[in-house]
Amino acid sequence: MNTVASTQDIRRARRSFLLVGLVVPVVLAAIAVAFIVAWLPDLPETIVTHWGPEGPNGYASPALFVWVQAVLGLGLPLLLTLPILALMKNSWGVTCRLLAAISLGTAALLSVMFVGSVAMQRESTSSALGIGTVLALGFGALVVIGLIGWFVQPNVTTSAGQVSDEASLHLRLAPGEKAAWFGAAAMGRPGIIGLAVSVLVLCATTVWVFVLGDSSAWILAIVTLLLIALIAMTLVFRVRVNAAGLRVRSVVGWPRWDIAASEIADVKVVQVNPMAEFGGWGLRIAVDGRMGVVLRTGEALQVTRTTGRVFVVTIDDARTAASVLSSAMKGTDS
Repeated sequence: MNTVASTQDIRRARRSFLLVGLVVPVVLAAIAVAFIVAWLPDLPETIVTHWGPEGPNGYASPALFVWVQAVLGLGLPLLLTLPILALMKNSWGVTCRLLAAISLGTAALLSVMFVGSVAMQRESTSSALGIGTVLALGFGALVVIGLIGWFVQPNVTTSAGQVSDEASLHLRLAPGEKAAWFGAAAMGRPGIIGLAVSVLVLCATTVWVFVLGDSSAWILAIVTLLLIALIAMTLVFRVRVNAAGLRVRSVVGWPRWDIAASEIADVKVVQVNPMAEFGGWGLRIAVDGRMGVVLRTGEALQVTRTTGRVFVVTIDDARTAASVLSSAMKGTDS
């Protein structure tokens, strides 16, 4: 359940987030780079960089491990933490805590895997490590250290809360008169920036995989194109409220939701913070089970179905839309 947190609580959560999600991961990456650099004179000119089902199938200079560890070790924590620190100044949520734990766990995974992969190929030592052991240690570090990162952070969650409920949404209509409301839900600037950065990172990764000549490059390219298409379909939605109920439809026609007035048990106008409550922008599912089209911070129409499922869509003038929908609900009861 969301609770109202003080400014001091948010500051404490931000400090823990910064330490767990950025400072410690960067330190882990620096330690890993230091080990690899120290071992460079003890490595052959080319070492294994990729293992397949039948054994090693990729080779490169040992210096590649240094650069990849440095770039990923710094880039991933920055990507996971800086947007949160920039956008979440007056609010906080469980997603922020989760992202810091993921950043720390991923940093541990990468550090163990890169250091382990290099250690097992040193010429002056006969290491008993195998790639299977390295992978097991890496994913073990991911889970254990990620959980530590989760629990050392304070459980701080803020919410702007409910603005109005069904009882306060009253629309005066003459006998036999019906009302309709039409609007749009469009992605806000923070969401567009976040999605653009994600797409750029994925595109750059795809190009890098092609440069390395990895056989999985085409799969990654297809995934990138599908993601771009999905984002294009979820930037703008048309919203219609009338006697039939609620319809939310992408401008390209899909995805869409049609909720009949007879299937609605409750209507509210709520304030939504996408990052704190839903973990980002777009088609989202919150930790508490709410699902919806969450494209910006601010007012949203929240509908609870008779089945108990909750749907949220961020729109301007949500109060008018909720009033029309509330009147439609009453019409189905009469």
